[in-house]
Amino acid sequence: MPDWLAILKGYVDSLETSRDRMLFSMDFWSVPQVSVILPIAAADRTLPSVVVDLPAGVTVVKATAMFKFRMLGNAGAANKLTGAQEIQVNDSVPTGWVDAINFVADQFGIAAATREGGDVCIGAINIANRVIGDDTYSFQWDEAVADVALLTFYDVQMGIRIFYSV
Repeated sequence: MPDWLAILKGYVDSLETSRDRMLFSMDFWSVPQVSVILPIAAADRTLPSVVVDLPAGVTVVKATAMFKFRMLGNAGAANKLTGAQEIQVNDSVPTGWVDAINFVADQFGIAAATREGGDVCIGAINIANRVIGDDTYSFQWDEAVADVALLTFYDVQMGIRIFYSV
């Protein structure tokens, strides 16, 4: 058989195997938490948990964490994150925290004694090795620290976007 026929047959075989598989996504959100206050000495901060309830028979392909806040407030002098930090995820069986969203040094810079509108931060880390199916997933802000006391995130929600195949 000529090489081009073998290549063509390979393409056809690949299409036959994958033609019945589709990729879908679903977002799961926590209940709101009133606030998260970052201290001036590094400390873990608890974030709301997310309950995942996927359709039966799915395979999780990719999962990403989402951090949503309605407003960022600052009661003191100009403020921002001190150093790089991360939000971490863990499942209901404590197997250890893994990074889900990375923040860079000086992120969330805000002027003195002011408030700003919030945002949604979507992680770039695939957490499908931890988010494997139906479960309750806990989140924490690992070693949270700000330049000045009372950097406050209001109406915080955590989310998980799951890409799955059936």
